Amino acid sequence: MALDTFTIKTKVAITLDANTQTNVVPLFTYTSFTKAGYRVVNEYFEVKNLKAVAFIYNIATVPFPVFDLEDSESKQLLDAINLEWKSPRIEMDILLTTNNGTNWQRIAAYSLLNPNPYPYREYSLGDHALGSNAMVGIQMKNVGFGLLQNGAFGSDKITVFADLERVVTVERISDTSSRIANTITTTASKIVNSNNNRTGISFQNNSLVDVFVDTVNTVKTSSYAVKLAPGDYYEALAPIYTGSYYAVIASGTASIEIREYV
Repeated sequence: MALDTFTIKTKVAITLDANTQTNVVPLFTYTSFTKAGYRVVNEYFEVKNLKAVAFIYNIATVPFPVFDLEDSESKQLLDAINLEWKSPRIEMDILLTTNNGTNWQRIAAYSLLNPNPYPYREYSLGDHALGSNAMVGIQMKNVGFGLLQNGAFGSDKITVFADLERVVTVERISDTSSRIANTITTTASKIVNSNNNRTGISFQNNSLVDVFVDTVNTVKTSSYAVKLAPGDYYEALAPIYTGSYYAVIASGTASIEIREYV
C-alpha cells in the first residue's frame, strides 16, 4: 500500500481565569485523525509561536523599571530579574506530559505581573516539538500572592495561543471488495478490467488445471507473469497494478476466485 504524508496547520487557543485555580489545562484536545479508506500510520505534532497574553488586575501593580545612567548592564539585568521574580506575581508554569496527562513535568515558568501603566502583558513561550505522544499544558501556581481571581479591579485572565502543525502519514486501505466472475479458455482473454480505484487484488485457483495470468493480452502457457497451479493463491504486491489482467489455460475451460479491493 502507498503511503501519503501531509501537514495540517491550525490555530489553537485556551483561556485561564479564576475558575481554573491550579488545574492543568492542556493546550488542545487531541482527536485521532480519521479518513475513510485510510489507516493512520503516524501523527507528529509541533507547537510553534506559543504565546500568552495576561490581563492581571488583582495584585499590586509593578512600576516600569527605571535605571540610573551610571548603572552597568549587569546591574540593569539584575534589577530587571528582581523586579520580575520578587514583585507581587502569579506564576504560570508550562508543563509537558508524555503519558496522557497522568504525569505532568514542569519545563518552564513565567511571572505574571500587574504592569503599570500597561493594561496587559504578552509572553513568548517558545516552540515545542510534541512528536506523537506528548502534550503541553498550562498551570497557575500560588507563590504567596494568590491565583487568578475576579475582583473589584477586574477579572484576571490568561489567553494562551499557538500555531499547531500536525504531520500525518496515512496508508490507503480497502473498505470494499467484489468477486469478479470469469471464464478461462485456451484462448487468452481478459479476466479483470482496469480499475484506477483498485487498492488490492487476489487470485485463488480452485480449478483442477494450471492457470497462466499476465498483465498483457499475449499471455501464453509458455510466457506468463504468474502460474497458478490447482490450489495456488496469489495476491498483488504494492505498488498495486490498476490495469487489466489476462489468463489462459492449456486445455478445456476453467474459472478461478478473484477478489478486487477498492
